[in-house]
Amino acid sequence: MKYRVLLVEDEIKTGEMLKKALELQEITVDWVVDGTEAITVFNNNMYDLVVLDLKLPGLTGDQVLEEIRKKDQYTEVMVYTNYQDPPVMKKLINLGVDAYINKGADADLWDTVEQIKEKLEPFSKEKVEQILYALPTQIIKEDKE
Repeated sequence: MKYRVLLVEDEIKTGEMLKKALELQEITVDWVVDGTEAITVFNNNMYDLVVLDLKLPGLTGDQVLEEIRKKDQYTEVMVYTNYQDPPVMKKLINLGVDAYINKGADADLWDTVEQIKEKLEPFSKEKVEQILYALPTQIIKEDKE
């Protein structure tokens, strides 16, 4: 399955590296560098996941998340930042952020890619097949009760 990610990252080197790494995993990535552009692009497209920095030109990451949640409560959003202000973190939690990835000098690019892939595809192919195989049995069992 092909996934589509919106990457909101204003640091050019970080954005370039993460975009390229995700594309190597066959993930379609739209990359924007400011919060205002993120809202415009999000409103005009469908995404499986938004990877969102907090410190951005234009709107800040928490403001972007607020706007995303007004339009779509179900798109998964991962905050990708090294900024950790307690009031902002509380706001993110209240807005329903789905995950947090710490970036910075000691962050591992491939670990970040793996975390994103796990969010996009939480079940292995085998687990999905197991769930689908068990489903008819469970439905039949419930109908008999």
